[in-house]
Parts: sequence; C-alpha cells; structure tokens
Amino acid sequence: MPFRSGAISYRRFAVSGEAPNLLKSEFYDALRENALGELEPIKPGETHVGWTAGRHLFDRSFDYERVGFGGGALLGLRIDTVRVPPEIKKAYVAMAEEARLEPSKDGTGAYLSRTAKKEAREDALRRIDEEISEGRYRRPKHTPLFWDFAASTVYGAISADTEVQALRRLFIDSLDLAVAPRTAGTTALDILAAKGRTSDYDDLRAEPLSSAPPEIELAREDGSRASAERPELPWTSNEPQDFLGNLFLFWLWWQCDACEGLVETASGEVAIAIDRVLDLECAWGLSGRTSLRGDAPTRRAETARAVQLGKWPRKIGLTLSSFGRVWECSLQGDRLEVSGLKLPKPEEKPQSLRLAIEERLDSFATFDAALMGLYRSFIEERTSRAWESRRAEMRAWIADLGATRKMVAVGV
Repeated sequence: MPFRSGAISYRRFAVSGEAPNLLKSEFYDALRENALGELEPIKPGETHVGWTAGRHLFDRSFDYERVGFGGGALLGLRIDTVRVPPEIKKAYVAMAEEARLEPSKDGTGAYLSRTAKKEAREDALRRIDEEISEGRYRRPKHTPLFWDFAASTVYGAISADTEVQALRRLFIDSLDLAVAPRTAGTTALDILAAKGRTSDYDDLRAEPLSSAPPEIELAREDGSRASAERPELPWTSNEPQDFLGNLFLFWLWWQCDACEGLVETASGEVAIAIDRVLDLECAWGLSGRTSLRGDAPTRRAETARAVQLGKWPRKIGLTLSSFGRVWECSLQGDRLEVSGLKLPKPEEKPQSLRLAIEERLDSFATFDAALMGLYRSFIEERTSRAWESRRAEMRAWIADLGATRKMVAVGV
C-alpha cells in the first residue's frame, strides 16, 4: 500500500477527459462494475484487468470514505494472468502416458498407441484446467494508484508495456477516459506546449558533453559508423526526446557541484544532493554500463573516467529538500520514474488513519511539485539562448572531473 504506507515508487500518467465527481455514486458504480472477484475463471493466455479500492488485492470497498481523499482517489490496478510451468505440463502428460502403456505383442517391452497418446494429453490438460479453476497457477498483480483529479494525473509503479496497456484499457472501458504515460520527452512537450512553443521541442537534439568513446571508430555490421557529434542514447529509441531526462540528471549533478545543490525554481529554492545510487550508460551504445552504489558515487575516480568517455547518467540517488521537508528517492531520467521515495515523518502524530494518509498525500504532492519544478526550470534553460553557455560550462566541468577535487578510488 505505497501511498497509504511505506516507500513510494511511481511514474506519471496523464488523464484526458472530464474527471468523475468524487461525491457522486456513478463513479463508484463504474469501479464496482469493472472490479475483479476473488477467483474469477481464467484460462492460460488470458489477461483479466480490474479495479480495486487500493488496500489489497481483493479490496472492493468503493466509496468516498475509503477511496476519496481531498481532490483525488486512492485506487488499485489488478492484473490477473495464468502461467502453467512447462515442466508441470510435461510431467502430467508423461504420467498420463505411463498409465496407458501396454505390453508389446512380442514381449520386448511396452508401447503407446497414437490414440493413447491423444487421450493422455487430453487428460493432462483436463487436470491442469481443474487446478486452474481451483486458483493454482494464477499470477495476480496489484498496483496501488493515486489519481489526482485537479492535476489530471495518475501516479503508480507501472513500468512494463503490458501493464501500461492494461491501465489504458481499464480507463477506456470503465470510465471512457484516455491515459498515457509521461516520460521525460512527453513531459517536456507538455511544458513547452503550455507556452505555445512546440516548435522548440521539435528542434531539440542530443549533444555530446564529452568525447565519444574510443569504440566510435569501430564499424557496425552494416559498415556504418556512429557519429561522434550525435549521441544515440539507444534506450530512448521509442521516444527520442527522452534524452532530456538523462540530460536533466547531468544538469542536477552539475548543480550539486557548481551551485552547492541550490536551484531556483518558479515556486522557490530547492536543495538537492546526489548519493548512494549512480547508473551510467554509454550514450553511443558502445561501451556498456557502469553501476555504482554506496557513499559519494559521483566522486569516484571510475565515475570521472566513465563520464569523460561518453557515459551518461541513467539513474541517480536523489535527496531533495523544499519547504522545510526532506525526501530521498532514486530517479530514472528517461522515464522520470521515481523509486523508493521516503516521505519525511510528520512533526505530530496524526489523530486518525485518514489524517495520516492525507498527510502522506500532501507530502507526496509537495515532493512531486518540487521535482517537476526542477524539471521545468531545466527545460526552460535548455530551450533558451543561455543554453549554449551552460553547455560549455558543463563540458568544462566534465573535462575537469577528477582533477578539481580529490576523487574517491573505491571499487564496487
């Protein structure tokens, strides 16, 4: 129950269409009609998708008191599939065949007729169907969601494409609303479109911040070569502008080193620090990945070498402070995906469970607003005339990594 207790992991999903009314029964009726029962019949290869009231897999208590919080709703996405391990299927078939073995007429052994083989397979499949009907091999997955109606945004730890498609299908079928994930690229488009600057988005291209890796000289199988002046960032192939998220991580890192981690945003100053987690990957897709864990990963000698040879940050451990609160999490750049978000404890113990949840949601909303404020400030700078000088500063900073301060030489 991440939004109700514990650490929170999430991606952002934009909702298109008129939000339901939390105070009207029609909303809760639609959720009930599209919820899953405890053990509904399901066959191998099928996927069943439905709502829950968020607290657990079988929670169907859809009403305002349990689901409605302020201007949003705490719900759950349930996805049920069935997967029979192939070893079990083979074993059941073999056992059914053994039971039908007949001695050969010449006494040299046992044999199985073609009809017996068919019957054995049918018996094995029948046994599997019976076990499935009893609930075996069912693989339910439950993902808590927070739907902020005012922001037209759903938050949830949904990463796999199949889960994204399941969420889309459920929103359309039950509420006639469209939902779409917001990655670094699409979020940047939202920011610029709000200002009538979509042409600026179309013009954005990834630029090198360091030398390309030595492997750049190697020819590909088709005889072509990568361009030293055009990082490819292969992990952004589905949404090329998602490179902005990785550049954003670089920008945050530079802010920590050059500006003591103090960043001015439209809603005020935000303090940041990078620690514990640093994943790097070659921006040209040539020299692999580097993963660092522990204290001060950005200050290690191997980090400087990796960045100077063309690796870009994929994920960072981020500490963020705003409005007197401090949060810790990991942030994946291209998806703007937050994992393991630790909310600060309230100064006073809430007087009820509902107040405790509302306090958590307020803290979560404040964190997300601060994070998006940082990203908005970055996008505004990246699309301004000031970017050329900032890019030059960042290139010089990367070139000097390892020389401007004492680096930590620690193996992982």
